[in-house]
Amino acid sequence: MRVEPKRGQRVFISGSQQVYKFIWKLIAAMQPFDQEKEHLFVIGVSRNYLVKYVDHVSMGSMHGTIAAPREIFRNAIHLGASAIFLVHNHPSGSVAPSKEDIAMTKRIMEAGKLLNIEVVDHLIVVENGYYSFADEGEL
Repeated sequence: MRVEPKRGQRVFISGSQQVYKFIWKLIAAMQPFDQEKEHLFVIGVSRNYLVKYVDHVSMGSMHGTIAAPREIFRNAIHLGASAIFLVHNHPSGSVAPSKEDIAMTKRIMEAGKLLNIEVVDHLIVVENGYYSFADEGEL
């Protein structure tokens, strides 16, 4: 599912706290049984961090979700995004990245470099906060 801002609506995001608030509103609006699953979102932005689209790339189980780089970058290429933010939730309530989260982030960073699409950040979000790979110096 892809969501684009409404005609005339301009949303700019550039920092991890803005991304967290933006995505958490989407997750909070989901049905409770869907909130218990892991979701992966991609936010595509222009050079000045204007949101071009939000893509709900995958929904998994309460233990994880997966997505291939081609699914993550598909709309960025199609809609001409200069950069992306990756965001996924942890239904467990822990913001600590798993080994799989770290490996996926590295793989997506490499793909972004090949495509010349910057991966600005990867956030893990929970109701009470988030973990930002960029803020932690891991990008």
